[in-house]
This record gives sequence, structure tokens and C-alpha cells, in this order.
Amino acid sequence: MSVIVRVTSDNPRAPLSQLVQAPMGLDVWELKPTYAVVRAPEAAAERLELMGYRVEQLQETASYLSAFATEAAATGYHSAESLEADLRALAQAHPEIAELRQIGQSVERRPIWALRIGERRGSARKLLFMGCHHAREWIAVEVPYLLAAHLVESSSTDPVKDWLSRGEIWVAPMVNPDGHEFSRTQDRLWRKNRRPNGNGSVGVDPNRNYGYMWGTLNVSTSSHVPSDETYVGPRAFSEPETRAVRDLVAQQLFRGVISYHSYSQLILYPWGYTSGPVVDVADRNEHVNLAVAMQKLIKDVHRKTYKAEQSSKLYPTAGDTTDWTYGEYDIPSFTIELRPASAREGGFILPASQIQPTWEENRPAAMEFITRLL
Repeated sequence: MSVIVRVTSDNPRAPLSQLVQAPMGLDVWELKPTYAVVRAPEAAAERLELMGYRVEQLQETASYLSAFATEAAATGYHSAESLEADLRALAQAHPEIAELRQIGQSVERRPIWALRIGERRGSARKLLFMGCHHAREWIAVEVPYLLAAHLVESSSTDPVKDWLSRGEIWVAPMVNPDGHEFSRTQDRLWRKNRRPNGNGSVGVDPNRNYGYMWGTLNVSTSSHVPSDETYVGPRAFSEPETRAVRDLVAQQLFRGVISYHSYSQLILYPWGYTSGPVVDVADRNEHVNLAVAMQKLIKDVHRKTYKAEQSSKLYPTAGDTTDWTYGEYDIPSFTIELRPASAREGGFILPASQIQPTWEENRPAAMEFITRLL
């Protein structure tokens, strides 16, 4: 049985900053300066106490799922099949502005779709929005989908009309369709893709499988153990899902990237693999200034605070999407962690009633991103 626990420490031999270094297969949900929230087997939670940490059980995982993963909570979210149908409907209703492209296939041979939106094909001005690298993060499908729908349906009015006359916006709302379907039908907290690993475990974390600084960390949040939630895979770009993104970016040469995730209400920018900042001052300032601008625009809508910070301040990661797009292509790259702010508010299981307000607060941030970079 697994449990969700809050971990704190004032023990100098067990500093909270070292929690992710423990090779215990922890599923780290929140890592703050004064506490962490992790999901772990009961035995691992007991080991943390023996190591000198204070461990407060918040909930058994089963009771968390009973409380939040209700049938009503699932209504209103897309499946892989319904997402394809809705993206196809957008393209068919507006063929002059939208085109549905299959950019790859998943491990289980599901198509990975991107909607290309723009009047002219082959423009040098292009942006990419992605969602659902992690299966259980359902709201990270809905926000990019609603962005695509907004752009298509508003294509005859400015500022969208002007943007689409000058450039292209690509939206890939579900990078990990196999994992997403598994989270819908089998395990609501499934995170990875569905790659069978040689040791009997399943899954690689797509957001640890990109080529820039891949595999340079071996911690709970970026692990070399196949059964762990953040398994980086046997090699960089070992997974068809990440190869699909790799090839799309190489072909289209985007000017900027946003990857949507959940949860924690954060706007993250490189680097994740190191605590050191981006060395180029102009690049660092561009990321910080745009993140702070998006933070303010989000808060102005529903008063929700999304904290802007370097990715590694959340926790260390190597081989993630935006480290790769910035490190390899030198383009502004952001990870936006959507609602809610904490596990107590549902964590990965966001009520469907919050889809619309989450989109509403993120819309002006996306518009600002497009305005500055397109």
C-alpha cells in the first residue's frame, strides 16, 4: 500500500534539500523550502523516519483516489479518441487556417497529433505549445486544446488574425496518449509512457528523455531505475513520443515553446539540470521578464498566483523538454504547471469544473507569449 506524506526536517543529518537524493523511488509531488509532499510505499515512508525525517501521513493513496478521482471529476476531460475528433473538427471547419498533422506514433501505436494554425505554410515565424507529457496531468491536455480552439475560432479578428497572417502556431495537446489512456482506464496516477522495460516494469518518463544533459542526474526526480516514476529511459530519445517532438522541432525551428503540466501553479524556465542560472544575461533576462509578465497576467484574471522561477528550484531534472529546446535551439522555453497549488486541493486530480477558469487565467499569458515571440 502506498501513502501520501508530508516530510519535514530540522535534523542536520537529514536536510530536506537532500530528500530527492535518496534512492527510494519516491514520487515527489511538492518540494518546498520547508516541506515536501511525496507518494511512497509504506515501507519507504518508515525508512524516511529512520533516516531522521519527520513524516506526517496526509492520506492513503486509496482514500485520496476515493475522494478526488470520482466519475464526475472525469467528465469533461478528453480521451485520446475524443481529442483527435475535436482537433479534426477544428481543422475541417477552418481548412483555410488549420491543418491537423500526425507528428508521430506512441509505443502502442496511437497517433500523436499537432494542429498547425496559420494562413501561410512554411513561415519562419512559428511557436509550439504542448501538453500531457505526463499521463495523469489531464488539465495539461485541456489548456492547449482550448488555446487551439480559441485561435481557430478567433482567426478572423485581431490580434489573432494578424498573428496568423504572419506566422504559424502549432499545438500538440497530448504528447503521451498511451499513458493518458492508461490513467483513464487503469491507474489514475500513472505518469510515464507505456514502454515495457526489460525488468518487468513499464514506462519511461517522456519529460526526462530529451537529449540535452540527458542522464546527468540520478536522483528521485530524474532516475535511472526503470521502476521509478521518473525513469529517464535507456538512452536519450529512446521513446517514440520524444522522437516525435524532436523531429517536429528540428523541421519547424520554432521561436518559442511552452509545455503545459500540472500541478503547483508555477512558470518555470531553464535550467532544470543545474541550480546555476542561464549564463547568457540577455537570454536569462528574456526568460525572467516574460515569466514575470505571464505571472501577472494570470493573477489578474482569477487572483491565482503562479510563481515564476528557475526549474531546478522546483526540483532537479535532467533531460526535460524545455532544457532541451533552449539548450539545443536557444529559444525561449517555459514549463507552466497549472492548477491546483497543492495536494490538499486535489493535486493531479483537478475537478472538471476548473477546466474553464484554468484556461481563462492562462489565456492572456499565452497571448503575451505569442505577441512577444511571433
